[in-house]
Amino acid sequence: MMTIRTWLLLIGGAAAAFGAEDPDLSKLAWMTGCWATPADRPGLVIDEHWSNPAGGNMLGYSRTFKGPRMVFFEFIRLEVKGGEVVYTPRYGTSLKPVSFRMVKQGPSDVVFENPEHDFPQRILYRREGDMLHAAIEGNDKGRPRREEFPYRKVACK
Repeated sequence: MMTIRTWLLLIGGAAAAFGAEDPDLSKLAWMTGCWATPADRPGLVIDEHWSNPAGGNMLGYSRTFKGPRMVFFEFIRLEVKGGEVVYTPRYGTSLKPVSFRMVKQGPSDVVFENPEHDFPQRILYRREGDMLHAAIEGNDKGRPRREEFPYRKVACK
């Protein structure tokens, strides 16, 4: 006769064998820090800042400057929710936040997806040395579209 303890151990072993594990934001620590677009884009600077993972969350924000004026900003929350990692950006203060769930994670790259969103449907990050490559992509009004954001590591101010 199998005890409940034995059954739970078997289920736990089977879950591990199939790769089921609790999401761990510490695996995204490579995003931590301050990043900015290179100065080769005249008049346009985008910076993005990410906190260390803590308490099942990472917080980020991004600002776009045209000359001395900020023309766009967003706040971003990465969190473990419902057993998966969720990326939720918030643009301004009046728009409702839209969440993207993590669909791929490597040692230095991650993809978040929400196929129901108008644009973008995918948000991608990849780290290469002191560069953080971000991109948004998907269909925009029936046409494929991709925007890339190459960031360099900068000192946090």
